Amino acid sequence: MLRKVRFITNGKEELLIACLHFLNEVITFDIVDIFERYPTTLEATNSMTEKLIVNLETEGTITGYTFSSMVSEMATLSDPVRKACAELYAKIQGIYFKKLMEDGYSKELASNIALMITVSIEGAMMLCLAETSAKPLKVIS
Repeated sequence: MLRKVRFITNGKEELLIACLHFLNEVITFDIVDIFERYPTTLEATNSMTEKLIVNLETEGTITGYTFSSMVSEMATLSDPVRKACAELYAKIQGIYFKKLMEDGYSKELASNIALMITVSIEGAMMLCLAETSAKPLKVIS
């Protein structure tokens, strides 16, 4: 019986990791698309945040984007899941970093600001869901 439980757990974990990898591609494709359309990080970030606000206000959720936040909470149960979440956040942060470098920031400052943007947006999305309000995203925008 223990062997069967491990198989089910491992199968679910593998499925979750596959979903995270798929989300990684979808989310980062969307972010890259937005960031390539705007000349500065500020304009791109504002556009992305506005898109999240519209999604939340029209659909009641921020599909895909928030899934990674919720799964990262479960990641403490599994190192592979934690790593898959970390890869997604690193990729997103890398998009912001690249745009900030194009804006003329030093590597250190671009890295620090990219981290701040990532944390601000992730935290705002979680608050939006908890409060059922787009206000946190509007404030950081």
